[in-house]
Amino acid sequence: MELPDNILIVGLGASGIASARFLHGMGKQIAIADEKDEAAMAPVLKSLNGIGFTGYFGPHRAEDFLQYPLIVVSPGVDSELPALKEARAKGARVIGEMELAYTFLDEPVIAITGTNGKTTTTTLIGEIFRKAFGDVFVGGNIGNPLINYVLEGKKARYVIVEISSFQLETMETFRANTAILLNITEDHLDRYRSYDEYRVAKYRVFERQTEKDYAVIIDGLEAPRDGKARVLPFGAARQLEEGAFAEDGELHVRLDGKEFLYPRDLSPLPGIHNTENILAALLTAHIYGIDQATTSAALREFKGLPHRVELVRELNGVRYYNDSKATNVDATKRALENIEGSVILIAGGKDKGGSYRAIADVAHKIKILIVIGEAKDKIVSELGGYVVIYKEDDMEGAVRTAREVAESGDIVLLSPMCSSFDMFTDYKDRGNTYRKMVESL
Repeated sequence: MELPDNILIVGLGASGIASARFLHGMGKQIAIADEKDEAAMAPVLKSLNGIGFTGYFGPHRAEDFLQYPLIVVSPGVDSELPALKEARAKGARVIGEMELAYTFLDEPVIAITGTNGKTTTTTLIGEIFRKAFGDVFVGGNIGNPLINYVLEGKKARYVIVEISSFQLETMETFRANTAILLNITEDHLDRYRSYDEYRVAKYRVFERQTEKDYAVIIDGLEAPRDGKARVLPFGAARQLEEGAFAEDGELHVRLDGKEFLYPRDLSPLPGIHNTENILAALLTAHIYGIDQATTSAALREFKGLPHRVELVRELNGVRYYNDSKATNVDATKRALENIEGSVILIAGGKDKGGSYRAIADVAHKIKILIVIGEAKDKIVSELGGYVVIYKEDDMEGAVRTAREVAESGDIVLLSPMCSSFDMFTDYKDRGNTYRKMVESL
């Protein structure tokens, strides 16, 4: 892609910083816009290591955007921001960091999206492919921006990326040789006007696929409209003629007239949701001809990721789990469904616009619900008729109350149903804070 000399980067998170370094290395004149003021941005700006730029800090103004023919937005920036819409109307191209990076790629791309399970599945696929092929890149929304891979100038055998709906909004040429859609449930309704709009964004992962490509989709979701890729389903609910499914403690992969069997207990990852994640990974491995021994070894060794129903400790017969990555209601519901025992649930944070009433279906598993953060009053109003709820001001108060009410055999579970940005830097910061408090009990 031919790049103009003057480029604006909007949002200086991890992808914004990576984009700035890449574009500076190409000799481009860059500008940076961020809604935070310059003083608040000082620690982040220091990480640019002296790269020159024009800065626009504080509330976004259209006049600052209009002088740039190319605007690169971070995933957290709403692509329908008024200043971006005006710039787009005047002819500016608005793309994301991943789209920018993709235009410099030749390697096959495997892209994983979905409301829940993206990071676990992306990481597991990465582990399988590393065992099989050695050098692969694993990144994207998982934490290492794709533009960093381009910046390093190395060539991997495969590029495996987690991709969010926000990143998919700004794709123009991105094409996944294999696109995986794990699931879609209500999420990010603080950004999208409806569930259908969110769903449309997710399905963009299948755009521009060809007859040579694969669309791997959870059983029950419809195939991409006008899609050209070969559709392969996976799921744990029923037997499939082709694709991947679970039955009687066995994981089946049926592909091109062959069938491969794996014991479910080969993987230590618990729950039906992880069964689905594993099926997607196994199906992808066999699409690329990876042998069963290699796949089995990777599956056996992969222990899961931090902040995903992670056992922190057991104290006086009470087990404490950290599921801070559960940033939506469906993720928390899945965690509750797969935990055996009486649960003291710590939840709350920044509301994302959906309903919490789905938790009513598993309310019988919740002994006490402790809520914190901006969303606590909304959670109380929607779930107060189903469970006993305590309100606390912060994580310290929530952990203290959980310890006071917990009895031997109970489970204390941090599974917030909300994003973390009202009180923490991100879900990792929230989970680490909880872990430290639990470990100090």
